[in-house]
Amino acid sequence: MKFLGFAHLCALVLGATACGNTAIEESRAVPVEETGVSTAAATATRIYAYEPTDTHQLSFETLGTFETRNGRRVLVIRGTTNRYLKDVFSFVPDDAFGTASIISERRFEVVLEEGHELNTMLSGMPLFVSIDTFTGAPTRYYAQLVLSPRFFDFRGPNSIAVHENVDPVYVRNAAGTDNLMYRGRVDSAATSLTVTGPDGTPVVTRVDAGTFQLDWRYPAVYQAVDPHTDPLTFTATLNSGAVASKTARLVVRVTGLAISTHNDPYITWPTPACQPPVYHCIHAQPAGTLDFGACGTHRQVQRCMLASACEVLPGQPLSLTEIAFPPPGHARQTPGSGASATTWYGLVGIDAYSTPECPATPVSIQAVVDHLHETTQTVPPSDWGEVTDRAGMVVDNYFFGSSSSPLLGVIDAFAGGGPIQAWFAWEELPCHNCHSYAEYGALYYPNSGKVIMLKSYHGYDW
Repeated sequence: MKFLGFAHLCALVLGATACGNTAIEESRAVPVEETGVSTAAATATRIYAYEPTDTHQLSFETLGTFETRNGRRVLVIRGTTNRYLKDVFSFVPDDAFGTASIISERRFEVVLEEGHELNTMLSGMPLFVSIDTFTGAPTRYYAQLVLSPRFFDFRGPNSIAVHENVDPVYVRNAAGTDNLMYRGRVDSAATSLTVTGPDGTPVVTRVDAGTFQLDWRYPAVYQAVDPHTDPLTFTATLNSGAVASKTARLVVRVTGLAISTHNDPYITWPTPACQPPVYHCIHAQPAGTLDFGACGTHRQVQRCMLASACEVLPGQPLSLTEIAFPPPGHARQTPGSGASATTWYGLVGIDAYSTPECPATPVSIQAVVDHLHETTQTVPPSDWGEVTDRAGMVVDNYFFGSSSSPLLGVIDAFAGGGPIQAWFAWEELPCHNCHSYAEYGALYYPNSGKVIMLKSYHGYDW
């Protein structure tokens, strides 16, 4: 979340409440850690957020519950405010999402249907809720909720450690039709681990000597969380030879909550861009990689899969990296070609360069020529010559006679064709009892970022 002005944003609080203390829903009392079957953070029964001036206070029950409504299984999340409610509405960027309804003066609920809506939320998409009240200033504010699958109610020995988090990661299936995987982890010094339950059991993979990975696609993870009263059983054959078992329940939790009085939630909570570490991790994987779970969450990786390098990487200053140019099959003139006792002309050479993939500023042929002048001293500065384009470069120069020039065809094939920024210049060279000239040409291909530098000579006796 990006904070745009503290005065407009929430203080995000992830506290737990006292067991059975319903009065706390309407007060600012400090929540008390719940005790009982587990002290894991997943057992927090409520999650709180406060607008800094205390004008608006909001809390949600962290545990979502499943019900059957209109013949469909739905997840119900219930919230409480400190103001009398006028209207509530739930949405994601650019689309209404779920159904928000007022259920009493200060209480409301958000309902998500099993399937697309639930899977989208569990994949890491935040849910926005606009809240209109009869009192307070302003009378409209927004909430942002994050839902996640979480284990809790752990019962059994410490020799099997089931991690609370089950995180969405990016893993393509063999058919390429699904890339969302829900992944958990179990630590145990064991030779094997099995997971059993009424349904919704994960695929178990051994990662190393003490770690096992749990993987679900959406249909299986949904079966595991609905109903939340059915536990999964973890059975491990320990390295000692003993067999140990532990149970835990997988549920849907509200794991993130924030409020904002800003009039545009998309400004308060903009969709994050692809992050460079995630981008680099993805592109460091071997060809054919399907599992990108090590690179970030599902949505972090998904954003980078669709991003170009120049959207992610910082702009680079202009540089020219020399690349090999294949010997041209044809040239207008070759050294000594057509020479006589009184005239001479020929092509000295062709050099090729690449420009940065993501330049900090647009590349121009003038900047390219000046860079070559400053770094190699083999060409004059750009203001010595004239700039033209593809149409103008085949007229009156010593490299190309027409648009059908064999040399230009070779260069086009190498550089990729398309638009050309061209520069041509000449200078007279010292010559006893004769005139001698050096001719320069530089071609920049914006589509490929390639630069071709040409040099020729000609002269004649007095």
